[in-house]
Amino acid sequence: MTAPRPLPEIDAEAAPFWAGAARHQLLVQRCNACGNHQHYARPFCTSCRGRDLKMVPSCGTGVLHSFTVVHRGPFDDLPTPYIVALVKLDEGPTLLSHLVECDPALARCDMPVQVAFEPLRDGIVLPVFRPRLQG
Repeated sequence: MTAPRPLPEIDAEAAPFWAGAARHQLLVQRCNACGNHQHYARPFCTSCRGRDLKMVPSCGTGVLHSFTVVHRGPFDDLPTPYIVALVKLDEGPTLLSHLVECDPALARCDMPVQVAFEPLRDGIVLPVFRPRLQG
């Protein structure tokens, strides 16, 4: 018997991201000085080092940058196989997430994806991604 997957540690900078996810809205941080989008939230811009930052809605689309298929997982509430994914958002940042609603044999790098939201427990909602329909 294994344990359920751990919940994220939510600090002051991450709180808006998780609050947005609970509303089924993907938020990323944007620098008001240079326009750079970044994830995870930080106190400074990774591009210009500016400190005038704001959480803004992401369009929620991108591509599967890289992935791995887990066949033997450590958590009761995450059935295997599952896909751990690096998703490159259209705004630029890369998120570590899961690819859902996709046969692992069909996952491909550069596959278009869109955000979806998976409720966990204790009010936490996890942004995940699924293949995006073309056309």
